[in-house]
Amino acid sequence: MPSAAVAGALETLGPGPAGWAVQIAEDIAGEILEHVPRHGGGQGPVTTLRRSTESAVLAALRLLVSDSPGRVSDLTEETLEGCREFARRGIPLDQVLRGVRLGHARLAHDLAAAIEEHVEADQRLTELRRVNDLLFRYADSHASIMAEEYIAERDRWRGSDEAARRAIIDEVLAGRPVDTQTAARRLHYDISRTHVAAILWCDDTGGSPPPAERLHRTAMAMARTMEAAGMLLIPADNTSAWVWFTLADEDTPGRVEHLRDRLDRPRDVRAALGPSAAGLPGMRRSHLGALQAERIARLSGHWLCDYQEVRLVALATAEPEHAHWFVQDVLGPLASGGERVRELRETLRVYLAEERGLRTAADRLHVARNTITYRVKRAEELLPPATTTAGNSLELRLALEIAQHLPT
Repeated sequence: MPSAAVAGALETLGPGPAGWAVQIAEDIAGEILEHVPRHGGGQGPVTTLRRSTESAVLAALRLLVSDSPGRVSDLTEETLEGCREFARRGIPLDQVLRGVRLGHARLAHDLAAAIEEHVEADQRLTELRRVNDLLFRYADSHASIMAEEYIAERDRWRGSDEAARRAIIDEVLAGRPVDTQTAARRLHYDISRTHVAAILWCDDTGGSPPPAERLHRTAMAMARTMEAAGMLLIPADNTSAWVWFTLADEDTPGRVEHLRDRLDRPRDVRAALGPSAAGLPGMRRSHLGALQAERIARLSGHWLCDYQEVRLVALATAEPEHAHWFVQDVLGPLASGGERVRELRETLRVYLAEERGLRTAADRLHVARNTITYRVKRAEELLPPATTTAGNSLELRLALEIAQHLPT
């Protein structure tokens, strides 16, 4: 689903220019992350940066095509919220403004290239001057308002209880020493117990209720379903939250299946769970596992992803490009897209996971045993000559697991 900024741009610019702007915004975000790495730091911050960049580029393009550009000082809410998040995360103002300068420089360069390609030669100089003048005023106003918004949010944030709680959590996640009594008192959370961390995020930031309320409702519903003895929720950014649940008893098998069976799937909210672990080190350990589960969930589209179920895939896909190469080398044509090939691939995966048990594989997939036999034979025909299903076939099983979660 396109963002509100993209949906609005499609109406005023049309699909071609809007698509061009979205791609340019993606490139700008990548360039900012390369030169100012502190803008990153996880899927949530990167998503916020991309939304901010996308809305700013689309706003600039609408100004350029408007017959009466109006005020260049108006910034989008996505851009302002991104600035507020930078302040809450403690990114220095000079680095925030450097990101703004990088973005505008890249946009000016790409617009100049577009003018060179699409504008008649006798009109290019006039158009370049018009575009450069408007972009200069837009960039100057953009930087000034961003600085004002940043300072206001930084001053508000420094005196808030939310900031004190986030500071403690940042220390815990960095693995630095923390006074446990002070931490427990400030967080209003029993840090000595066994924890399960979760990361919640909204795919759609529009609509009602707002993302923060949806995240809180989902966390509360998960706590009730898990019969948690306590819950700690820390906003990570405007679209995601970090959550810890204290378990009433030691973690028991089937916890995730219980959540999937009993919890109504929340609208536009997804969740990733870490492994259960105890004490302050356990809070960090479980959160890091949840981050890996979140990465896999964003690739696979799962609404509830548990680290325990995907930890092998998480380990094997730490370098996504290498993981894709590995899958292509091992599976060959069986790694291709299409519903039919995915069905064959999944059948072979389950068949090998069930130690080649036709009956158990058929039960898991709810098909006849003859169907399993046929699909396995067809899947084997698609494998490269160097890949075999005989023996332990560790590489084949790993490639099939990775393919289940990575987009083809």
